[in-house]
Amino acid sequence: MATLKDLSNDIAALVEKASKSEVQVDARRGRAGTGIVWDSGLVLTANHVVEQEDDIEVVVDEKRTKATLVGRDPATDLALLKVDGLSAPALPRAKVEELKPGQIVLAIGRPGSLKATFGTISAVSSSWRGWRGSEIEHLIQTNAPLYPGFSGGPLIDVEGRVVGMNSWVFGRGDGRAIAMDVAERVVASLRAEGRIKRPYLGIGTQEVPLPEAVKGRVNQDSGLLIVAVEPQSPADKAGLMQGDTLVALDGTATKSLEDLYSGLRKIKVGASQTVKVIRAGELKEFPVTVGEAGR
Repeated sequence: MATLKDLSNDIAALVEKASKSEVQVDARRGRAGTGIVWDSGLVLTANHVVEQEDDIEVVVDEKRTKATLVGRDPATDLALLKVDGLSAPALPRAKVEELKPGQIVLAIGRPGSLKATFGTISAVSSSWRGWRGSEIEHLIQTNAPLYPGFSGGPLIDVEGRVVGMNSWVFGRGDGRAIAMDVAERVVASLRAEGRIKRPYLGIGTQEVPLPEAVKGRVNQDSGLLIVAVEPQSPADKAGLMQGDTLVALDGTATKSLEDLYSGLRKIKVGASQTVKVIRAGELKEFPVTVGEAGR
């Protein structure tokens, strides 16, 4: 039977092994962060850690090396750095479907000296929306404390796999980490494009019940009242108007705001889609070319 001493030694060994795959990131004045070795010459860190883009350094084995920004995604708080000559090993990554509340995890940071905290996974969300409307699938909540400088560092399981990247942005007081499934998709886009292309219509909406005369025709009880249309947006160019009620996007019912967000995630920027709206009691269809958010 394992003793407490054995357990303690095993945890210390996990931290030591994981520490070889993380770096200190200096990209904001006076406040270092942490980064995870992602691949040969690549480091994943938190977007908010990278305040300056022209003078980034990483520290590996007490040696400072210049780094360049490959790309960043504020919505998921992820940034990818290129570090010439970096040969540190990357840790294996766990899939979100393998994670369950109660599993033991370790949060590791290197804002200076190596630091680690111990806890469990409290919850794994299927979807989390930030106060600015950005959405992240699979945000991990943990009771392992995150100290200053832990952002960008790994949350690892008892097998030494990275389950998430720690970030203070999504819950001060609560430890939160972006699941590796999300990070892998974002990194692929950052490597290819330097940014994430997110589909965009340019409307503000609120959920409303549909009139009885309309419910049967569209086979749903609610829709999204368009309360604002951004000038020169894809919606504006397509002819959508304030006061229309959006009931379908690309053939899928939009009964709630989550339906709209879910539908947009499946559409590529630049694609032409059909939206259905109720206008003055009549069902109308409009073709719309989906734009890119922030462009």
